[in-house]
Amino acid sequence: MSSPPMKFLEIKGSVDPKQPLIYLWEILNQDGEVYCHYVGKASKGADRPRKDYCNNVNKLLQGGYYRKGKPEGFRPIHRHMADAVQLSHTIQLSFLCNVAAGEDINAKESEYQQQYMQLYGPCKEAL
Repeated sequence: MSSPPMKFLEIKGSVDPKQPLIYLWEILNQDGEVYCHYVGKASKGADRPRKDYCNNVNKLLQGGYYRKGKPEGFRPIHRHMADAVQLSHTIQLSFLCNVAAGEDINAKESEYQQQYMQLYGPCKEAL
């Protein structure tokens, strides 16, 4: 039996999706509690996180490979998302902030990663 494709809810906010930004993936269990999160950066705006994660998770669910030169290169968040799809858990994407020209996007990402790690702790196994 094949898995359904990955779907996600996009949480609307005031971030400009066409500009560099910091994003947050959250995976919620059946009770609506976040059990896994991932903070990332997108220097060219929201298109990459919107598309690439679905593509990678769907490849994983279909038994495909990550990249030709790196077939087993799926990251832990891809695997957590694939588990969530199979369990019909909610996956949501939020854009946390834009990153201004001249601002260090890596430092901003790290700041948010630390903040959300304190809030949620490391990802837990899906139940």
